Amino acid sequence: MQKHMTFLVLVYALLAALACLQFGRGSTVEDYRNTSCIESEKLALLHLKHGLVDDFNYLSSWDGDDCCAWHGVGCNNGTGHVTRLDLRNGMLRADHIYHSLLDLKYLTYLDLSNNNFEKLKIPQFFGSFKDLTYLNLSYTNFEGLVPHHLGNLSKLRHLDLGLNYYSNPNAFDLSNLYNSLLSIDSMWWLSKLSSLVHLDLSYVNLSKATDWFSSINMLPHSIVVLNLLSCQLSNNIPRHLPFVNLTSLISLNLEENSLNSSFPLWVLNNSGLAHLSLRLNRFHGSIPDSLGTLTSLVEIDLSYNSFNGLINPESIGRLVSLSSLDLSSNEFQGHLPKSMRRLSSLTYLGLMDNNFQGSIPHSISNLTELTYLYMSSNELRGDLPEEVCQLSKLKSLDVSFNQMSGRIPDCIGQLSNLISLGLYDNSWEGFVTAHHFVNLTKLIDLSISSYSNLALDVSINWVPPFQLQFIYIESLKVGPKFPRWLLTQRQFLDFRMINTSISDTIPTDWFSNLLSHAYLVYLSDNDINVEQLSSISAVPNGLQTLALSNTRLFGGFPLFLCNITSLRTLVLSNNYFTGELPQCLANLTQLQDLDVMNNNFSGTIHASLGSLRHLEYLNFHDNNFQGKLPLSFQNLTELVILDVGKNNLSDVLPSWTVEQLLGLRILILRSNKFYGKIPTNLCHHPAIQVLNFAHNQIVGNIPPCFGNFSTMITVNKSDDFHPDFPWRWAYSKMIIDDAKGHELNYTSGLEFLHSIDLSNNNIDGEIPEELMDLRGLTSLKLAGNHLAGRIPERIGNLERLEFLDLSGNKLFGHIPQSLSNLDFLSHLNLSFNNLSGRLPTGNHIQTLYDPSINDGNNQLCGQPILEPCVGDTGSPDVPYYDEGNSDLDEEHVWFYAGIGPGLLVGFLGFCACLHYIKSWRYSYFHLIDRVFDKIVVAFALWKRKFQN
Repeated sequence: MQKHMTFLVLVYALLAALACLQFGRGSTVEDYRNTSCIESEKLALLHLKHGLVDDFNYLSSWDGDDCCAWHGVGCNNGTGHVTRLDLRNGMLRADHIYHSLLDLKYLTYLDLSNNNFEKLKIPQFFGSFKDLTYLNLSYTNFEGLVPHHLGNLSKLRHLDLGLNYYSNPNAFDLSNLYNSLLSIDSMWWLSKLSSLVHLDLSYVNLSKATDWFSSINMLPHSIVVLNLLSCQLSNNIPRHLPFVNLTSLISLNLEENSLNSSFPLWVLNNSGLAHLSLRLNRFHGSIPDSLGTLTSLVEIDLSYNSFNGLINPESIGRLVSLSSLDLSSNEFQGHLPKSMRRLSSLTYLGLMDNNFQGSIPHSISNLTELTYLYMSSNELRGDLPEEVCQLSKLKSLDVSFNQMSGRIPDCIGQLSNLISLGLYDNSWEGFVTAHHFVNLTKLIDLSISSYSNLALDVSINWVPPFQLQFIYIESLKVGPKFPRWLLTQRQFLDFRMINTSISDTIPTDWFSNLLSHAYLVYLSDNDINVEQLSSISAVPNGLQTLALSNTRLFGGFPLFLCNITSLRTLVLSNNYFTGELPQCLANLTQLQDLDVMNNNFSGTIHASLGSLRHLEYLNFHDNNFQGKLPLSFQNLTELVILDVGKNNLSDVLPSWTVEQLLGLRILILRSNKFYGKIPTNLCHHPAIQVLNFAHNQIVGNIPPCFGNFSTMITVNKSDDFHPDFPWRWAYSKMIIDDAKGHELNYTSGLEFLHSIDLSNNNIDGEIPEELMDLRGLTSLKLAGNHLAGRIPERIGNLERLEFLDLSGNKLFGHIPQSLSNLDFLSHLNLSFNNLSGRLPTGNHIQTLYDPSINDGNNQLCGQPILEPCVGDTGSPDVPYYDEGNSDLDEEHVWFYAGIGPGLLVGFLGFCACLHYIKSWRYSYFHLIDRVFDKIVVAFALWKRKFQN
C-alpha cells in the first residue's frame, strides 16, 4: 500500500504541474468571479444540472446569474467563456447527459470523475470539444464501447478512462475479481491524439483490441504516463521493436494482465523511467542486466510472474534511487545480492515466494530507510542477523516459511515502529521472552511457529506492551497453563493458537469476548475444558470461522453456535462429541464449511441441513449417523465436497447428485450400507474427480460410461492453474482416502487428486475398456469384488496412475506389458485372482519388488516371484528378457560397444588440443612437472625418514 501511495502522489503532482502549465493564471474558480459568463453557456450548464441527480447538494451554488462563480466552473478571464468544468467527487447520478453541453465550445478541461453515471455510455459528442486538453472520466461507471470519436481531440494531453469496473465477490480466481464496464474494440484512433502526455485505461477491456500494442507504440514521443492496469491483455508483446516511439515514459503500468513474454527490452529505452509495474502477468525468463541503466527508477514491481535466474548484483546495485522493489512470487534463485546495501533509499523490499537461498546478509543494516521487509516463502537458512534490529523504521518484517534456525534475537524488541512481525514456519530454537517484545507498543500482527524446540518463557504476570489484532502461533510451547497475558488482549480480530500445548480451563468470559470480537478463531490441537463451551449462552454476530478440531472436547453439540448466524466455517472434527446434530444448525444460513469428522455423533442427519444453500464442504466422516441421506441435500447446489464415509447410513445410491449438484467434485460414501446399482446418470457429471463407494453393498456392473468423466480424462500437471477449484476457502479441507491399507489425510492439493474406489462391494462383470480413457486418473481401486475377464491391454494409458488395486477378484489371463508404462505407480496389488503368464518387466514396474502383490495367482512366472517361466535358462535370480525387451538388450550392446571408441576419440581430441594450442600445452606440462617434483620430494623425505 505504501509503494502505491508514493506512485499516486507523484502522478498527481505531475498532473498538477501540467494543469498549471496549461491554464496558467486564472485557472481557479476564484480568479473568474469578476467575469460574467456567456448566457448560452450558462443555459447549457443549467440544462446539464437538470439531467443530474444531486443527492448531496454538490451543485447548490448553481443558481446565480454569474455561472463563472459556480462551484466547479472556470471561465476565461478575458472572454468570459467557460473553459473548465470540474465536477469530480460530486457523487452525482444521471439518466442522461444532454447535447446542450456542446454549447461549451471553448472547454479545455472536463473532469467528471468519481460520479455515478451507471448504465450510460460515454457520449460520442465528447469528441467534439476541439480545444479539450484534459478529460477525466475515471470512477464514473460509464459502460459500453469507448467511442472512437475521442480520437478527434487532437489537443488532448490528459485522458483518463480508468477504474470503471464492478467487483465480483463470487469469483474463483483473482483474474475475475473485477469486471470491466468499458471496452475498446480497436485502438487505431489513439494515434491521432498527437499531444497526449498522460493515458490511463486501467480496467478498460482491451481483449478485442488486437492492435493495442502497435497503437500504443504509435503514441507520441511526449507521453510520460501509460497505465494499462487490468485491461485483459493476453497476446504476447515483442521483446524487440524495429522502432520505438515510447522513449519519454516516466510511469509504465502493465500489471494484472496475462502478458506472456520475456522482459520487454524496449522498456529500457526510457532512460527517465521512474515507475515500472509488470505485476500479475506471465512474464518469464531472466531480468536483463541492462535494467541497471534505468538509474532514475524509484519503483519496480515485477511480482507475481515467472521470472527466474539470478539477480545480477552489479545491475541491481546501480539503482540507487529505488524506494520500492518488489520481486515477490517469481522463481528467482541464488543468494541475496550484497550489492543491495547500496540501495539506501529503499523503503519497501518484497522478495517473498521465490527460491532465494543462503542467509540474510549482514549488510542489510545499510538499508536504514527500510519500512517494509518481506522475505517469506524462500529457502533462506541460518540465523536472523542482529543487524536487522538496526532498521529502526521497520513497520513490517516477515521471514516466515523459510529454513532459518537458531535463536530469535531479542533485540527485535527494540524495533519500536514494528506493526507486523512474521516468524512463522522456521526451525527456531530456545525461548521467546518478554525482551523480544519490550518496545513493540505498535505491534498488532504476530505470527510465529517452529519445527524445533521453541517455547514462550514469560512470567505469569507479564503484561504485553501491545494490543494484538492478529495472532498466529503454532507449534510453540505456550502451555500447559492458559497464558494469563491473553486476558490483557481485547482487540483480536484473527486468533489462531494451534498445537501450543495448552491443557487447561479457558476462562469463560475471555472466550466469550473473543468470539464476540474476532471474525476468525482457531484453537485446534489443544486440550480445552469443555465446560466453558457449554456455559456460553449467546455470542454477537460477526464470527465467520471457528475451528476447534482435536481439542478433546466432549458432550453434546454446543447449542450457542446455532445463534452465530454469521458463521461461514465451523470445524469440530477429531473430538468426542456425542448425540445428534441439532436442527438449529439450519439457522446458520451463511455456512460454507461444516466439518464434524471423527466424532461420535449419532442419530439421523436432519433434512433441515438441506436449507444451508451456501454449503461447499460437508464432512460427516467417521461418526455413527444412521438412516438415509436426506433428499434435501439436493438443494445444496454449491456443494463441492460431500463426505459421509464410515457411518451406518443405509440407502440406495443417490442419483440426484448429478442433476442438482453440478459443482460436486468429491463424493465419498465409503463404509456405509449403500446398496443397489451404480446410477448411470452419474457418468454425465461435469466435475466429479473423486468417487469413493468402497465397503458398501453395491451390485451390478461398472458402467462403461465412467470413461466420460471429463475431469479425469485430462492430464493435470502440477504447475497447471485450476480456476474451477475454489481459492477462497477459509482453511485447508480434509478428506480421507484409503491407500496401502492405511487411511491418508489429504489437506492440500485436492485439485490434483482424481480417484475411483469401488472396492469391497458385490460388483461383477468386466473392467470396462472405457476406463482406460481416464488418462488423468491417479488412483483406481476395484479390490474385493466379483470382477471377471481380463485386465484391459490399454491400462498403460492411465499415465498418472499412482495406486492400482485389483486384488480379490476373478480376473484371468496375462498381465498387460503396458503396465510397465506407468511411471508414477507406487502401489500395485493384483493378488488373489486367476492371472497367468509372465510378469511384465522393464521401466518403473521393476521397482515394485514386493512379491505379495501377485499372491494367489499360482500360474504367474518370472521376476520378482522367482518362479521361472517355461523356456527360461540360468539362475532364476537373473532377469529373463523376452522379445518384448529386445530393444533393451540392443541398447546395452550399443552402450558397451561405444565405450571403447568414445574413450579413444576423447583421448585423441585432448592430444590434438595440446598440439595445436600452445597455452594449453605449456600449462599442462608445467602442471606435470610440478606434480612430478612434488612426488620426488615426498619420496625422498619418506626414504630418509625410513632410513633413520
